[in-house]
Amino acid sequence: MFLAVFVGGAAGSLLRESLSTTIPGAPVFTATFGINVAACFVLGWLYSIRHRVHAHVLHFGAVGFCGGLSTFSSFVQELERLAETSVANAATAAGLEVVIGITAAILGEWIGRYALDQRSGE
Repeated sequence: MFLAVFVGGAAGSLLRESLSTTIPGAPVFTATFGINVAACFVLGWLYSIRHRVHAHVLHFGAVGFCGGLSTFSSFVQELERLAETSVANAATAAGLEVVIGITAAILGEWIGRYALDQRSGE
């Protein structure tokens, strides 16, 4: 279990770093926003298949990979920078990321359930 979390975390962190440095011209908040929303989507999808996979897959994916991919510290740092110029913009950005992240998780869970239902013929 610990190895699965470790390897998943390393993979998620490396992917986050490569994505955040290879999006040319994108503001840092935009890169972090997209990465965090993607992690929410994957978490929702993993939630939908949790009863059909080994626990180590969930440790690797949900705890390790998504934990390494998403980044709360960068999110807060970027909100702080936004708040220096406009508290309203920072509050709007925070609200949007939370709402869109939850929506992405629900969508990932729905897609996972729909795909499983299609496979099982339901």
